[in-house]
Amino acid sequence: HTLFFPGKTEDEQALEGAVYVGDEYDLSPRLTLYAGLRYSFYNYLGPKSVIQYLPGQPRSEGSMFDTLHYDKGKSIATYHGPEPRASIRYMLGKDASVKLSYQRMRQYIHMLSNTTAISPTDTWKLSDSYVRPQVGDQFSIGYYRNFKANTIETSIEAYYKTLQDFLDFRGGALLTMNHNIETDVIGTQGRAYGVELMLKKVTGKLNGWISYTYSRSFLKTVGTETGETINDGLEYPSNYDKPHDVTVISNYRFSRRFSVSLNFTYSTGRPITVPVQRYVLDGAERLLYTNRNQARIPDYYRFDLGMNIEGNHKIRKLAHSSWTLSVYNITGRKNAYSVFFRSEDGEIRGYRLSIFAQPIPTITYNFRF
Repeated sequence: HTLFFPGKTEDEQALEGAVYVGDEYDLSPRLTLYAGLRYSFYNYLGPKSVIQYLPGQPRSEGSMFDTLHYDKGKSIATYHGPEPRASIRYMLGKDASVKLSYQRMRQYIHMLSNTTAISPTDTWKLSDSYVRPQVGDQFSIGYYRNFKANTIETSIEAYYKTLQDFLDFRGGALLTMNHNIETDVIGTQGRAYGVELMLKKVTGKLNGWISYTYSRSFLKTVGTETGETINDGLEYPSNYDKPHDVTVISNYRFSRRFSVSLNFTYSTGRPITVPVQRYVLDGAERLLYTNRNQARIPDYYRFDLGMNIEGNHKIRKLAHSSWTLSVYNITGRKNAYSVFFRSEDGEIRGYRLSIFAQPIPTITYNFRF
């Protein structure tokens, strides 16, 4: 039997606002500049009970010394800042262009993901007195070229992004039903970079696109809020580090009323942390894990098939209808949603959890007036 004690964490309230101004300037027949400035404001509000921690010590149960109570609507923490953005585009000819851009972004709501759980859980957290907003700066460059009277589009884009105050969790953290989640999160700095290639055909019986993305994403511990670092303070892959991603979207129209689509998706498996050893602590057997995110779940790929049957195309009809028959994951591949580990019979055993591991057919009836 399992004992279950219902509980609830405190609700969170905040107000966010922003003002924005921007404009586009034609510097010459070939050169266009776009510049804008967004200024965002954020206010974390009561009612809320805020734990106080001893100054100069890591945030933990042992350093708690007081609690401040804020009434409804009372301001607890305020953040604000500029978010400039700019881009410049140069036309190389009638069908080709180059674009450079920069953007700063502030995010006041955080998503924490614990990938070591049986079912990976996402916890949303507002910025507060201890959790600062994320700030990201992104630089990108792209080359774009159209062919055959703009019926075929191609592009190659590269980017580099830096992150400040990106939240990750300490080892053994409990993210659900955690009343003092600030004791389990660690501030990190991050960087991400990548390149994307795309080929798109927009007209004809056969149309669709093919894209390939190579991208990397890394984090590094910079804070000691919980008295520990991740991966000894060295850089490690983030949960979003999936180097290779391929998408193929294809549609073939046999007639005005009948078309078929076949889509393919592939991506590198996301990083996970795996156990390498067992040990006993306080009479209980536990697992010793490697450094953060040094392994990966199996790669992901999926085929989807769809057929669209449209009704009569008479203009004077009151409503136009169509049927869509589709099969999700037509090959029935058991893509891993998560991988978890248990100590059983003196051995560490790994288990893979798959969701939608069978073909899923659907039928949709659409109509429009």
